[in-house]
Order: sequence, then structure tokens, then C-alpha cells
Amino acid sequence: MLKSILSKALLLLPFVTTSVVAEPLVWLAKDSQRQFVLLGSIHAGEQDFYPLPQAFLTYWPEADGLVVEANILKASDVTINRDIPTSDTLLDTNDKEVLIDIAKQAKLPYQSLIHSPPWLAAMNLQMAMATQAGLNPIHGIDVVLLQRAQEQQLPILEFESVSQQLALMENLPDYGEDILLSTIHEWSAMQSELNCLVSAWKAGDLQHLLSLLEESQYSDATEEKLIFERNRDWANQLTNKASYQKGTYLVVVGAMHMLGEQGLPTLLEKQGFTLKRLTEGEESQCELGG
Repeated sequence: MLKSILSKALLLLPFVTTSVVAEPLVWLAKDSQRQFVLLGSIHAGEQDFYPLPQAFLTYWPEADGLVVEANILKASDVTINRDIPTSDTLLDTNDKEVLIDIAKQAKLPYQSLIHSPPWLAAMNLQMAMATQAGLNPIHGIDVVLLQRAQEQQLPILEFESVSQQLALMENLPDYGEDILLSTIHEWSAMQSELNCLVSAWKAGDLQHLLSLLEESQYSDATEEKLIFERNRDWANQLTNKASYQKGTYLVVVGAMHMLGEQGLPTLLEKQGFTLKRLTEGEESQCELGG
């Protein structure tokens, strides 16, 4: 998704210790000339997300580049298309009443939400939810690793530009109305799912993460645009030898892009890469709907 997180990241976070605090999923996909170390990201985080797994950090010194969805630390002058219908235009009276209540819970101004495109209103609500859960964009995996790469002059490669991500959101079916409706009507369930996502990510609980992906309330058309179509494009980019020749690359994208038969690791395996999971997860202590 569009991650317009432009806050400055902390300059230093602990990357090397004698023990591993979090053990999220890490995969290695390799062929005769290239290897990709794949880590699923959460875009807003906590300090105790760090240090990252040693299975990932081991490859940092030899890496030829950090590959991300988009370099969100790079200056961008993108602007939202004001001709797109707003939530005020698309929502019915009952849904507007629900939005008023959820705006209060999220501590966001209703007028700002109702006069935004549905996808943007949903993103703002979900970020507010993350903040209330104790997550902060400056501790997001993408931001921390991008900051580290910049400091150490490790090349940064991006699958998409911020402009492309904005265009993606603006061209979602019904401008993301189903994302907004899911967010406001499933607010309590989404709060529970967010807590479960963090717990499952830390534990490397693959089955639980898959369950969360399957429990998504978004339409099939929206999921295709937001997740699966992009996964295929990214896999094709990585397997293009003109773009990624010899070398080791660290690939960090949203955790949900790593899962299942349409996830990035499996797509690389289907294109001839040898796939190996480098971390051993455990069952997380969380129940959906709890």
C-alpha cells in the first residue's frame, strides 16, 4: 500500500546483540548467480522489534543492495488527485454515521476524513489504529533499514516509486471504498487482528499470518490490485537478469506479500530459484477475534 511515512527515522537502533529478540520469517531464494534474502516488514513498529534476526543481518555486510517497495525516505512531490470522488460522495447516510463514531475512537477529525478519497480516509484511520496500539512509523522495518542503508551507502533499489503507489491507490475499485467500509465496520476486529499480526510476525508464526491474510475483508478485486498483482510484478523484476545480475540482495516488503502460493518467495521458487526458510518460528499466543 501507499506508505507516505516521511518522518525521520531514529539514527541508531540496536542491530547486533548476543541474542535474537524477534524471529520473524526470513527466506533465502538463490540461483547460480544471485541470492535474495527476503524479510517481511511491518510498516510501523516498536523498539522491541529489534534486533532483527541474525539470519537476515548476517547477509548485510556482503549485500549488493537493499530492495524495498518504495524508498519512502526519498523526497517526493506527489499530489493527490482532487478530482477523485470523496467519501462524502460515495458513502450512504448509515455509513457516514458509523464513520463519525470511528473518527471519534481514532481521535481524527471527521470532516477531514469525509472529504478525503475513501482509500486515504482508510489509510489515516488504520495508521491511527496502529498508533493507538503503540506502533510508530519511525520504528517500521522499512524506515529503519532504509536509514541504515543510507548511512552505510548501501545501494537502495525500489520496486515502485511513490508516484506509482499513489496511482495504484487512486485507481483501486471504487477508489478504495471497500477498504474504508471494512475499516469502519470491522474496527474492533481489525484492532484484534493488528495485535495478532504483531504477535505472529515476532514469532514467525507462518500459519497464523496465513490465517490473517485469509481473514481479510477486502474484495477479491482490491486484494488482486494491492497484493497479488504487485507480487507477480516484483518477482518478474527480481528474475530479470538485466536488473539483478550477480550478487546478494536484501528484499524487504510488507509481510503479507510473502505469504502463500501467490507470495513472493513461492513465486521466485516457481521461476527456478531454490527456496529455503532461514528462521524457525513458533506458535504465537493470539486468537483471532479475541
